[in-house]
Amino acid sequence: MKEYDEEKLVHPDFMHILNASEKRLLNPLKEIVGIYHKLPYGEKITVQEALVQNNCISVFDNLSHNLITYKQLHSSISDKLKEYFEDLWNEYPQTVLMENQWNTVKHHYDSLTHETNCDFIICPFCGIYPFNPSEGKYREEYDHIIAKATYPFVSINFKLLFPCCQYCNKQEKRSKELLYDAGPARRLSFYPYDSNITLDRLSINVSLNEAYNNQNLETLLKSIDWEFEILRDGVTDSRDKSWDEVYGIKRRFSENIKRLEAEWFRELIRKFKRNAKSFADFLDETIEELKYQIPIAPMGIIKYIYFSFIFSIQDIESKLQKVSS
Repeated sequence: MKEYDEEKLVHPDFMHILNASEKRLLNPLKEIVGIYHKLPYGEKITVQEALVQNNCISVFDNLSHNLITYKQLHSSISDKLKEYFEDLWNEYPQTVLMENQWNTVKHHYDSLTHETNCDFIICPFCGIYPFNPSEGKYREEYDHIIAKATYPFVSINFKLLFPCCQYCNKQEKRSKELLYDAGPARRLSFYPYDSNITLDRLSINVSLNEAYNNQNLETLLKSIDWEFEILRDGVTDSRDKSWDEVYGIKRRFSENIKRLEAEWFRELIRKFKRNAKSFADFLDETIEELKYQIPIAPMGIIKYIYFSFIFSIQDIESKLQKVSS
């Protein structure tokens, strides 16, 4: 097929893999290239834009970048591309060649979750559940954060592939769009590998909509109306709203606080009774330890939020003394 030019279309690192799998990889690619060259000029441009836009990392923080779906491509090429790319990494004869040259997904997962890397002990999508350890038999699933079933070409970009816990991937996100709301309108979101997304810039606070019994601390949060306030650098960030809508962060945090708050309060009282230092030191050390636990302990961030709320109650020392006496 004269339109197919291996030198222009295939990266040198992949040539031997492509040519070793004629039926699964090479011949379908040649067919797609042939169809592309028969498209009207404007339809060719749409395919080119899909390749660039759908793989552009800046799409996460730039509303001027719009993703292009399979439905927006010409019908003659849309189904062929979807069939080719959606199942690209499923089992086929050249998997071994890929793994020998660039290693396995398990190897990538193991390097992320190795004991020396504390950033991936707890799922970074929700901060609630632990990842399977690198030395374990199983690994967490990788999520195509931009759906490969909807957007062409994204399945070839490993920078759009992320490990997350099964609760985030299968129960929460499922087919939800991270970069489009139900409108659908474009929205900003976080790029999970962005090194600027740090805990010290994030604050999540309990905001009461009705009175909490501050006299004897008997009121449970599950019995009154309240909500979370999520701030980043002290202000509301629309990316947190997108993340919350897709991964159900506020709801899941709330469910777990209501389930565990009674035990956490009993734990606080036990620590308070054993404390021999000043209350200020007790408070600082407790908060510091809870903050340390956020990236490495299941429910760590939720527990930190709950204790921070309790410690924010006016005259909390004397009230804890009444409860513990």
